[in-house]
Amino acid sequence: MTEESGCQKQKKPLWSPCFFSRLGKEVYYYIGEKIIIEEGLDSFAGMIWPAALALCQYLDTHRQQLSLLDKAVLEVGAGTGLLSIVASLLGAWVTATDLPEALGMLRCNLSRNTRGRCRHTPQVAALTWGYDLERTYPTSVYRYDYVLAADVVYHHDFLDELLATMKHFCKPGTTLIWANKVRFESDLTFTDNFKKAFDTTLLAEDGEMKIYMAVCREEEREGDTGLVVQDGLKEKEGEEAIRGEFDGKTTDRHGDKEVTEDLHILESGGEELECDEEEEMSQTSEEIMVSEDDDCEEEAKKLPENRDSSCSITASTVSSTEQAHIKQTAKQQDRTLACAPNIHISINKDIYRYAGQDILINESIDSYGAVMWPAALALCSFLDNNREQLQLQGKEVLELGAGTGLVTIVASLLGASVTATDLPEVLGNLTSNVMRNTRGRCRCMPKVQALPWGYDLERTYRYDYVLAADVVYHHDFLDELLATMKHFCKPGTTLIWANKVRLESDLTFTDNFKKAFDTTLLAEDGEMKIYMGTSRK
Repeated sequence: MTEESGCQKQKKPLWSPCFFSRLGKEVYYYIGEKIIIEEGLDSFAGMIWPAALALCQYLDTHRQQLSLLDKAVLEVGAGTGLLSIVASLLGAWVTATDLPEALGMLRCNLSRNTRGRCRHTPQVAALTWGYDLERTYPTSVYRYDYVLAADVVYHHDFLDELLATMKHFCKPGTTLIWANKVRFESDLTFTDNFKKAFDTTLLAEDGEMKIYMAVCREEEREGDTGLVVQDGLKEKEGEEAIRGEFDGKTTDRHGDKEVTEDLHILESGGEELECDEEEEMSQTSEEIMVSEDDDCEEEAKKLPENRDSSCSITASTVSSTEQAHIKQTAKQQDRTLACAPNIHISINKDIYRYAGQDILINESIDSYGAVMWPAALALCSFLDNNREQLQLQGKEVLELGAGTGLVTIVASLLGASVTATDLPEVLGNLTSNVMRNTRGRCRCMPKVQALPWGYDLERTYRYDYVLAADVVYHHDFLDELLATMKHFCKPGTTLIWANKVRLESDLTFTDNFKKAFDTTLLAEDGEMKIYMGTSRK
C-alpha cells in the first residue's frame, strides 16, 4: 500500500470516534455552591489535576485566615477554571489566564458557574509565561493582592519562564499561593529555585502534595518602596486599571503615550458569552457528543450544601499582620492536607462503540496514562474500519503504553490475543477497564503486564502486531521507547503507531522512527498520523 492510497481511504477525521455518549462533566461542591466543570480531551489544561482540588479545598476551609473578599486575584495556568471559580465565589476580582488555545473552555466554565453568583464577574485573558510581560502586563498597572497557581509545574520546557512570570507578578503587597504535586525530579529543582526567589511558607502538605505561600524577598520590598509608597499617582492608576479590567480596557501611560488593550471580558449583562458556541471553539477536530447524566444531576440536588459562607477581612491589600497570621496558623495547625475534594458526583466514564460493542472506559485524573488521548480514538477507528486489511483475528498483539485500555479492548473484540502493557502504577485502572469490557465477549481474554520501556527486554515472545497510540509526548524516555519498539518489531511483526504531533521532539522521534523501520503512512488528518512499521531487511 502506498502512503497516498492509505490516506485516501479515510473519509472523515481519524479521531472521530464511535462515541455516542460522553459523560464528561464533573460536579463539585465548594463555598456551598454546585460547580459543573466541562473537561477537554486533548490538553493538559483541559483536565482537573489534583493540586487544583487541594487548593480549592484549602481556600474554602481557610476563609478567615485567607480572605479573598474584594481582593484582586490572578490565576496563572487556570486550565478548566475551577480554582478561579472558587476564588470568584469567595468574592475576589479574578483574572484567569492560560494559553490562547485553552481560553474557550476556560471562559465557558467560568461563565456557566459564576454568572449571577459572584460579587465580581471574572475575566479571562491570554498569558504566555515569561515573554513580553512588561509590555502586556506592566507592573505599574497590574498589581494583584494574590497570585494563584495549581499544578503548573509538570514535565514541560517552560519552568524558567514560569518562575519569571511568578516573580513578575509577585511584587510587594502580593501574596503568591502555589499548589503542586511532585511527580518528576524537575519539580524538586523548580521548588528549590522557587524558595530562593521568594520568602516562602509551607501552608499544607500531604505526601507529595504541597501548598506554599510566597512573598517577594525583604531586599526587593525595600528596593521597591518608591513604587509602592512614594509614587501615589502610579499606585492609584494601577488600582483603577485592575478594577478597570472589568470594564473591558486597561490604560498604561508612559509620558504622553496612552496604550489601550482590549481584553476578553465575561459580563453578566450586555454581550454575554454563549457556552455552546465556546465549547465548539475550544474543541479541536474531535466530533464529541456531550450529554448530561440526568439521574446524577437529580442526585446532586439532594446532597447537603456547605452553609458556611463567612468572609471577614476586607482590606484591599495583604498586610504584614495578615501574612504573619497566615504563617502562624499554618505552623500551629496539623498540616495534613484534605486533598479529597468536595466531589459528590464524578461523571468520568466515557461510552464508546467499536466492533459492534458498547465500551465503558473509566479515566483517572492523576496520570497521563489514565486519560483518553485522541490518537487512541484514531487508532481504534482505523482498526475497526480496516478489519479486512489488517485481519487481527487469531493474531498475537502487544500494546505499548496501553493507558486506559481502549485500543487493547478493541483489538480483543476484533479477535486478537492481546497483551496490554504500561507502567505498574497504571495497571489497576487498565486491568479494570479491560476486564469489564472483554469478559464473555472475546475469543481470547487479554492479559495485562507491566513494561517499563527499554529495560529488562529479554523476552523472546514474538507478536504479529505491536500497537502504540499517543506514546510520544513530553517525557524523557523517547530513546527507550524506540528501543522497545525495535526489540519487539522483529521480522514478521507489524508495528502500528498513531500519534498527534504536539512538540518539536515528536518530529525528531518520527524521523528516528522512519530511520529504524520500513514505514508506510496509513492515514493522516492534520497533525494526527498513523504509521505502519516493519523491521528493515
